[in-house]
Amino acid sequence: MAPKRAVLLCVLIFLFAAPVTAVSVERTLTSSENNLEVTLTVMDIPVGGIVETIPESCTWAGTDHPDDQTRVSGQKIAFAVIGEEAIRYRVQGPSEAGKEIAGTWENLQTGESGVVGSDGPGDSGEVAQTAAPATPGFEWAAALAALAVLCARRCGR
Repeated sequence: MAPKRAVLLCVLIFLFAAPVTAVSVERTLTSSENNLEVTLTVMDIPVGGIVETIPESCTWAGTDHPDDQTRVSGQKIAFAVIGEEAIRYRVQGPSEAGKEIAGTWENLQTGESGVVGSDGPGDSGEVAQTAAPATPGFEWAAALAALAVLCARRCGR
């Protein structure tokens, strides 16, 4: 095999190999009087989303997450995740209501999804666990760019 083809093959294999990581979102609750502070610890989700559902006994009180990456609709709060490691939000309500908070997460790069507080993708639970259909992502763009560079170098001789 020609050295150039070997390099191209190595580049393509490297780009298409999907790394295996432990993806999950953990929830930690801190309560004081009639306030709950919720911390979502995000592990290995570079681009994705989290939707939390707070109980009827709670009222939304705010977040430190950017406003343009947060949506509140009734009892559902959606957070866009773009490289965050932690998201904190506050609700007003009884401390026992913290046990009723439910949430789901999705990694838009890999299509994985799961339940907040579970061990990762594919854990069983009340919420349906479905993988999003595969969509072209960064890997295809990078592979095409690598091919374009190789073609340009070859034609430039």
